[in-house]
Amino acid sequence: VGAEDRKVAQLLTKINHFKYPALSQEESRISLPLQTIAIAIFDSILVHMMQQVSPGKWHELRTTMCRSLNKNKTPRTLEILRKEYGQKDIIFIQEASSAFVLAASRDDYISAEYHVVSPAQMDPKRDQNSLILLRRRSFRFHSMREITEIVKEELSKNGKKVPVSDGDIFAIRAYDNLGRKYVLASFHGDTNGLATIPVVAAVDKSVMRLEGRHRLIFGLDANTYERGGRKRQDMNEFVQLYSSLGLRSCWGGRPKASNYTTYNARTYLQPQLNKASKKSEFVEKGDRNPKDFILFYKGDFQEFGTTKDNTGDKKYIEDMVFPTLSFPSDHAILSSSLAILRDDDRQDDEDDE
Repeated sequence: VGAEDRKVAQLLTKINHFKYPALSQEESRISLPLQTIAIAIFDSILVHMMQQVSPGKWHELRTTMCRSLNKNKTPRTLEILRKEYGQKDIIFIQEASSAFVLAASRDDYISAEYHVVSPAQMDPKRDQNSLILLRRRSFRFHSMREITEIVKEELSKNGKKVPVSDGDIFAIRAYDNLGRKYVLASFHGDTNGLATIPVVAAVDKSVMRLEGRHRLIFGLDANTYERGGRKRQDMNEFVQLYSSLGLRSCWGGRPKASNYTTYNARTYLQPQLNKASKKSEFVEKGDRNPKDFILFYKGDFQEFGTTKDNTGDKKYIEDMVFPTLSFPSDHAILSSSLAILRDDDRQDDEDDE
């Protein structure tokens, strides 16, 4: 929708001096031609290396990887959702492109079974958006209201600049088909997880602002780390924060920092060489961390088991790097069953108008 032909060079944008202070203002001004030259040099070096190391084979391998992880990423993701998770009442998705939203809305099974709900304000440049899929037989579509702006308003009261862009946080209030009220939120944290605690606190305050009782279910890529620090969010610190708000996670009362939901590492065949690692350094330098959670208030639900999946077949293989050619995500899928603890608030939704 609204697609137009563009030259590859038109996809480049200036590198902001304020976002990357190591860059001088003059380098920022001429960053477009600098990027073009740097990319050309880097690509030439890579092609030369591959021709020397694996002549006649590397391009076929590259084509296979691009087909699986790029061209076929959306169709494969939808296939996994249909086959393995197509009976779930709520599906939280993060870092989805606008093309994925369109494809999900047009998919015969997904569109028939689910309301595909996306933020009013999505990020057109990064094109990484948080979504919620609600099962039609479980939720009333006409009762849904987006409350993302309320969350952002609470976030602005933090007093500090929080690294959150359009599309990162998405929150709605909705009724299920028995008239019970919910707040459902989907969030993708920044790389270092520094926005996660402020966002969770803002969502909690937003729920408190709403009239009447609302059950919160919050699916998030928290980008927390087994070993955090000043520049990246420690998982145990995050657990302490949400616990202090009366929240519990799908991992129970005491989540293990070694319960990893990501395991990937960069090779030297990409431009951020400072993040590259040898195969023997994957554990040390790779991203192997407990990053994904489903949160809810302790008094509302009881978790009845959570599983991880890094294969697309409802199985999780420990110590396996992913994404793979058959599993296109760099985060595991979480699947939780929650039981409602109190069921005394059924009502019609006319009062919500």
